[in-house]
Amino acid sequence: MPEHKKNIAVIGAGKISYSLGHALQKSKYNITIVVSRHLTSAKKLADKFRIKKYSDHLNDIPENCRLFFLAVPDSQIKNAADDLSRLKLDFKHSLFVHLSGAHDVSLLNSLKNKNAKTASFHIMQTFPTKKVVNIKNSFVAVETENNQVKRVLFQLAESLGLNPFELKSENKTLYHAAGVFASNFLTCNIFNSEKLFKESKIYNSNFYEIIRPIIYTTLRNIKRERTIKALSGPVERGDLETIKGHLSGIKKENKNKFSKIFFMNYIIQSLSLLDIVNSKYGNLNKRHLEIKKYLMQELKKYSSSKII
Repeated sequence: MPEHKKNIAVIGAGKISYSLGHALQKSKYNITIVVSRHLTSAKKLADKFRIKKYSDHLNDIPENCRLFFLAVPDSQIKNAADDLSRLKLDFKHSLFVHLSGAHDVSLLNSLKNKNAKTASFHIMQTFPTKKVVNIKNSFVAVETENNQVKRVLFQLAESLGLNPFELKSENKTLYHAAGVFASNFLTCNIFNSEKLFKESKIYNSNFYEIIRPIIYTTLRNIKRERTIKALSGPVERGDLETIKGHLSGIKKENKNKFSKIFFMNYIIQSLSLLDIVNSKYGNLNKRHLEIKKYLMQELKKYSSSKII
């Protein structure tokens, strides 16, 4: 077994570590040690995957480790790298990889200065809990300045069932923001949808059962037709009265149930939908322009008011 495949150290025992650990183990990679700031967290992860060594001290990392995954929060990556750089390790023959999508590989410069190889390896997937997420068929962004490292990480990705692609450091911020729009903001929209559903007083019904078909159909339409052709609804068809009705209906509800941001969110997203409409038809017709004018007026009103 290659050195990098059998001598792996995982630094951090958070949510992503469980899914990554599962994928590594399934692909016959051997994690030598788990290190976490909290010994109980390290032990739980180690026990989960029958990893023999765990610790809350970086000093306990065996000198023969060659592949290091820094699965720590973004704010701790640089500090973890700096601490690792002070250890007695074979830096020249080691590869250090952080898993952040928002931050580039420069956070590992203290290790690079020790002649270590460095990279980032960001899986475009969501890890909301420590429950294992099957990452097979997900895509992973590989960022590195070293072509040899790129080949190694592409091979690693493929062995884990991932689809690797190269990402330049200067493009990481927008790439990661795209993921936030696709996942985090989607979650927020479903959350807001549930709030409105509850206020509609539909008793003895399950929100998720009712809403699931429209969510899945929308995603299938986006996959099949892309976003432009998948768009439907009052903004797309130029239905100003329905949009006015939505905002009026929400406003009439108990004001403590909906924040000012909630209203502005509806308005701003409707304005964003007009961008899709413009791309779909090549222009905005008279009805669409009336919607835009109304929404801009409401946005200005809500932005300056103290209501809600």
